[in-house]
Amino acid sequence: MATNAKALADKIMAQMQAGDFARAVKGTKTAHKKFPKEPYFANLAGMALAQAGNEREAALFFNKALRMAPKDQNYQNNLVQALVMSGQHEKAQALIGKLLAKRADTSDLYYQLAMSQMRSGNGDMALDSLVKALEANPSHAKAHNLRGIIYSEMGRDADAVADYEASLAIAPDNPETLANLSLPLSRLNREEEGLTALERALRINPSHLASMQRYASQLNELGRKEEAKAALHTLSAAYPAQGDAMHQLAQIQTAEENAALLPLIEKALAKMPNNAPDRVALNFALSVIHWQAGDIVAAARALKAANGQYARQHPFDMARETQEMADILALFPIGSPPAISRSADGPTPVFVIGQPRSGTTLTEQILTLHPEVAGFGELATAGRLVESVLQGGQGFDPEGFAADYIQSLPDLPETASAFVDKMPANYRYVGFLASALPQARFVWLQRDPRDVALSMWRAYFPRPAMGYTFGNL
Repeated sequence: MATNAKALADKIMAQMQAGDFARAVKGTKTAHKKFPKEPYFANLAGMALAQAGNEREAALFFNKALRMAPKDQNYQNNLVQALVMSGQHEKAQALIGKLLAKRADTSDLYYQLAMSQMRSGNGDMALDSLVKALEANPSHAKAHNLRGIIYSEMGRDADAVADYEASLAIAPDNPETLANLSLPLSRLNREEEGLTALERALRINPSHLASMQRYASQLNELGRKEEAKAALHTLSAAYPAQGDAMHQLAQIQTAEENAALLPLIEKALAKMPNNAPDRVALNFALSVIHWQAGDIVAAARALKAANGQYARQHPFDMARETQEMADILALFPIGSPPAISRSADGPTPVFVIGQPRSGTTLTEQILTLHPEVAGFGELATAGRLVESVLQGGQGFDPEGFAADYIQSLPDLPETASAFVDKMPANYRYVGFLASALPQARFVWLQRDPRDVALSMWRAYFPRPAMGYTFGNL
């Protein structure tokens, strides 16, 4: 590389290291125009754009670099990652398929393939890819961490903990893995261990956002509200426009404390672009404060802004949901008794079903007051298994469904003979669950639909499956 080109590259790298991504992006684009045949600057432009959050445009520059140097594995990896992060999963997976045959160590490619599959909603396929990644490189810490994330989302908390611990054995100072570990530990009633993991993460990196968020949540869950408030104030000072922190803080503070929080939220909103994702949580925080103060009109205005923006940015696919429901009903036609699993061994599942905000949490709390009933919260297991049935095209096997469901459960306390799965959406899967688990009991909750609608409108459920709750009244 020529001397003047190297000086320009060093300047841009210094800007990126200082977090000045806007200037770095401008500099790299200028350098790419000045040295159009130098793949280094095309790749550097992609790196700057990716760090600035523009993964889609970054992919274009990584592609340019790769056309000039098609055998460079760093450029290949950068392009794959940019395609995955920008949601271009078909392109990412096609490129990975081409590159796998050319690599001696395929672990990174299988890791990226798993990331793409997970983001596409194919958790089981992602697990298969991670098995291949770890077969290629058993010391791939990120692969263990990602498998832990998938297991955690599936409700397989013990498996998640095992993978997070395996990742930490390889890379012990990763605050992200420690933050991830805290959640399944908490759900396994090992809250203090989860808190210890978060404290360790924050010693490693005191400004690690995910660890700060989870630490505040964990303190709140343990009933240590004043400490949770202090942690959230620390987080908000470091990240003034962090919507989730403001929303959580508004929910646990008094009206007097929230009066001081209100101008901070309004200031953050005033400085923020209209389409910024954090505006959603900030407006939900505003609604909490106004509702608490009795200003229902202002609260409704904030809720309309929050729900409207989320619905626009994450449109709910009603056609897809309607088709899925039709496919489910077709498996259980009226007048035709379904096949029933012959085995009723094991604990008694108690499914609390209904709409969100209909009282599922309170019902679980009441049921688990009995010493022989364990609470497992909202398990995603049934939905995942039903999706496999619908996509597999091999029909519904109640025996196999039951075995897979029971195998995926968290460890049951020795004193318990029954457990509660309070995933509200399981009402869609009653046919599967009643056939596969004939010993199961169902508690169907009903609440005035107007109360349910208003309560969902006021709540913030940032999950794809809950997209229907963001409609505007």
